[in-house]
Amino acid sequence: MSDKYELPQTPDDARELMDRLTFAPPPSTPEEEAALLAQLPPPGSEVMVVRSLRLPLELDEAVAAAAQRADLPKSTWIRQAVEMALAVESDDDQPISRADALRALTLLRPVRRVA
Repeated sequence: MSDKYELPQTPDDARELMDRLTFAPPPSTPEEEAALLAQLPPPGSEVMVVRSLRLPLELDEAVAAAAQRADLPKSTWIRQAVEMALAVESDDDQPISRADALRALTLLRPVRRVA
């Protein structure tokens, strides 16, 4: 294999890759094993999937600023934005008429800002 990050293409490449693998020794004491197990998420925890995402620089900076204003990590802010976008296009969404929306908005009181 010419590139160390390239996937094996032949049986010889696969053998070479397998020969280079190294493994950490298993925990040798109950304390080490307990410490290792304590690093795992609890049973039944939500499974989180890591995704790579390419964003234009300006969009990434806007996300970072929005996350900072919300006092959230960027990944949490992005996850919440995706959840909101999915909720908007959900089949369970119950759209309302523009007239009903305007009527509801007129009932809101303006926020008074103190300088």
